[in-house]
Amino acid sequence: MLRIALALAVALGASLSLGGCNQERNESVRLMNKGIAYYKRDKIVEAIDHFAQAAQVDPSNDRAFFYQGLLQYQKRGDFDDARKSIQRAIEINGDDYEYHYHLGVVLSRAEQWKQAVDAFAQAIKLKPDHAESHLRQGMALEQTGQYDRAQEAFVAAVKADPRLPEAYNALGNLYRRFDQMSHAAQVFKNGIENNPQFALNYHDLGLVYQAQKRFDDAIKQFEQAQKLDPGSPSALFNLGMTYAANDDPQRAIQQLKVYLTRRTAAEDAIRVQIAQDMISRLEAAANAP
Repeated sequence: MLRIALALAVALGASLSLGGCNQERNESVRLMNKGIAYYKRDKIVEAIDHFAQAAQVDPSNDRAFFYQGLLQYQKRGDFDDARKSIQRAIEINGDDYEYHYHLGVVLSRAEQWKQAVDAFAQAIKLKPDHAESHLRQGMALEQTGQYDRAQEAFVAAVKADPRLPEAYNALGNLYRRFDQMSHAAQVFKNGIENNPQFALNYHDLGLVYQAQKRFDDAIKQFEQAQKLDPGSPSALFNLGMTYAANDDPQRAIQQLKVYLTRRTAAEDAIRVQIAQDMISRLEAAANAP
């Protein structure tokens, strides 16, 4: 979305520069477009600096504040400054849904969930069919324990964009959280049907089948998830554990060893220990007289 927004700024800048009726605005747009050029060259510090200059030259240039805020959180992880920049853009022009949407994203990243819910609500008010606003509002609502409203938001996201796979995933996992496995399975299946390249829906459908002890079905889903996302340690782990539950120790050992070699430094230490213990038990059983 950032690339799209910045591309729009180039067109906006050209039209404003041609007008020539406001010296401060023309200079602000020139600086803003220079910032965009720096961004395209991956010079983030220079880009942010030029957006800041653009905002200083013309404090009514809401886009300059907005782009500055985007880079502050997307490229630097500076949520507090990003929030201030985007809020300033909203003070100038509160009618752009993107401003409220990205404010909600920033607030979510900072785990300010209640404020994020309100920001997404404003984005939805301005653009009711913006699926990602519904989706992210649902995620924020879930974090605050408002599960019924979260469900409504996820359903609204699916209706707004039936090809948005993350919306199905969020809704399916909400059902799975409350052990409504049949509903969860159907949602994941719908997500797969509408976007068959999204690996996580196969993986999480596999978790549903795993919980239902439908191990052959679970294995098929984990295998498809691994095929689409070969680097996913979670798919490897769950595939190995499901092979073990399905009385296939040889494949279980094989998959769990692959999982251990591919895991990242951020991998859950408890899950790593479970895999190691399972391998030890299966190998001991295989070598027993």
